[in-house]
Amino acid sequence: MSYPVHTKAIICYIEAHIKDAKINYEELEKRIGFSTAHIRDFFRQNTGYSLAKYVRMRKVKCSAIELINTNKTILEIAYAYGFSNPETYTRAFQRLTGMTPSAFREQKLIVGKEELAAGVYGIGILKEQSAYTKRVLHKDDSAILYGVPKVAYGVYGGSTPYPICLKACSEYLGENVTYHFTMATSAAAFRLVWNKEFWDLSNVDIFHALQETNDVYRLGAEALGREFCFLERRKHTTKKEFISFIRKHIDAGYPCIALGVIGPPEPCMITGYRDAGETLLGWNFFQNDPEFAASMETDESGYFISRNWWDNTDTQAVMCMGAVVKEKLTTGQIIENAIEALDGRIDRCYAKGIKAYDAWEKALQKEHGGAAEENYSCLYEKLLCHQDAMNCLTDGRRCAAAFFQEEAKRSPEHADAYREIAKKFNRCVKAVETMRALYGELADTDGMLKVFTDSNMRKKTCELIECARKADAEALAIMKHVVSKQKP
Repeated sequence: MSYPVHTKAIICYIEAHIKDAKINYEELEKRIGFSTAHIRDFFRQNTGYSLAKYVRMRKVKCSAIELINTNKTILEIAYAYGFSNPETYTRAFQRLTGMTPSAFREQKLIVGKEELAAGVYGIGILKEQSAYTKRVLHKDDSAILYGVPKVAYGVYGGSTPYPICLKACSEYLGENVTYHFTMATSAAAFRLVWNKEFWDLSNVDIFHALQETNDVYRLGAEALGREFCFLERRKHTTKKEFISFIRKHIDAGYPCIALGVIGPPEPCMITGYRDAGETLLGWNFFQNDPEFAASMETDESGYFISRNWWDNTDTQAVMCMGAVVKEKLTTGQIIENAIEALDGRIDRCYAKGIKAYDAWEKALQKEHGGAAEENYSCLYEKLLCHQDAMNCLTDGRRCAAAFFQEEAKRSPEHADAYREIAKKFNRCVKAVETMRALYGELADTDGMLKVFTDSNMRKKTCELIECARKADAEALAIMKHVVSKQKP
């Protein structure tokens, strides 16, 4: 009998019910197959925590992300996570973090993904960088920028790496923009892509968002009026060229954003180098993933240390957001880029924008039979692809709505239109959240696969996809109308 497996199941159950006032032990017994007394016993043995203490700790850590990334009151957050009153919440928070919720909010500490058990991740409070007060260390053939905010899934309440990196760079350079701003200005908030030929896990990659693949990277920097430099790894690109690019910008005090370095070709932060550039330091979304951690070390600052970054063929590009060199993008220009991302079109095998909804529906309608009729791994990959699309929409359209709500406050002449656009995007989010609820808890993979292959559930899913598509289409129509009125 594998108690660690059961422990993981309990952890997943707790994460799925973290906002419940109390854990439903009767339901937990049914899920795990043991009595509550036995569950408590082996959970303590495997984790070192009593079940009650662990639940309280997870409530505090998960609540921290709302302290940092929302304007909710401490009272609202306390009640949302099942605390009976704000005093109880404050005591629990202070015992765990050493500070009150209000002090934590003021200091803007970093909240992001941490490993709860092997292969199981959740929200954590990340303090590694707080001990460092030095900004730049130059020594012989090395240069390190200290104090660059950590990037990880869940930081700033987001799940899209490049806009998270953009926000971290902006903070380091003294410009505290919001995550939804970097999502909207890079056009990542408005993307949806579906490969018509097969279930493609790269659908959500942001370089698919616009006509020119690298524009999404450039726009994020240009929205702030900053210089943008980009070096792509092509057939004849050398390691020496990459090192020269990185050293030039790090020496000037600007962090770089790279694709790859550790693990997949997702954006990450380069915050320094050693050995004349042979060794790189920084933050990577996969640096705590056991699958990739063996290829790196960890600096005392928390930065990864990678010596074989060039050997990783997924190290595909490096870029830098530099000095302010021109005017920031106007709201009208940002909306035009949003229209390009959201407008329906076919690009080779990819359906993009509004047309991606139709391709997504058709792919679901082709599914047949139950889980037993197809290879489990293939089904699971399709489910992940489906989940990625839902995550892309909830993260993106929620940011799009927040961006237009803020613009409505700044632009009285377009306030009504911007508020209506925000309303449409929020309606899209609601449809997708309803869709997600059909699939149950993330811990119950078999249950999710059963829903995924059930014909009635597919029909309901397609109906909700159509609701989301309609909301996006209406938002797109209003954006086009606003832009047409702004042009002379």
